[in-house]
Amino acid sequence: MPDLNYIHGQTIQVYEKHACTWDQQRPRIFFEQPWLDKFIKLLPANGQVLDVGCGTGKPITEYLLKHSFQLTGIDAASKMLEIAKSRFPQAIWINMDMRELNLTNKFDGIISWDGFFHLNQQEQRQVLSLFAKHLSPNGVLLLTIGHQAGEVTGNVGGEEVYHSSLATSEYQSILNSLKFNQIEIVLEDESCGLHSILLAKRT
Repeated sequence: MPDLNYIHGQTIQVYEKHACTWDQQRPRIFFEQPWLDKFIKLLPANGQVLDVGCGTGKPITEYLLKHSFQLTGIDAASKMLEIAKSRFPQAIWINMDMRELNLTNKFDGIISWDGFFHLNQQEQRQVLSLFAKHLSPNGVLLLTIGHQAGEVTGNVGGEEVYHSSLATSEYQSILNSLKFNQIEIVLEDESCGLHSILLAKRT
């Protein structure tokens, strides 16, 4: 039985250690595009977007910059952030753990693709509130989540990393309490590499 608490505590360090390997091995098939397009359609032109757990910037940051959004990227792994900054110096890059998110400006959209689900369940509940505080009144949130409540492990560079998810009903309940009233959840989307997606908007 893996020690999930230990793996959770080491996940950022694994990404620090294997940043270059992760970047080289990340799939180049742009299966994220349909969901990014749905996200973009809900945003104002030239809006402010926060990419949480931005990694090395490809393909998410790159695609958003091509659509003329003002992009701020945060990541807890400084080595990942260095690669992103070298590629896209026009964006704002901040070495920050999403659990400590505390920025002065509001964003039209927040995205965390393959980042948010590295938090444990209680951290996810808390960070959803942080995301809401950083969104504009009509803000949009796009997350990848798990297909069911629980904890599992993944693999980066041959080392285990932590993943968890709440139940979809709990995500909906929390988001409703945070004044998101347009919520779409698709579990194990076959057109998106079996990612489970949450898209929510305040209206």
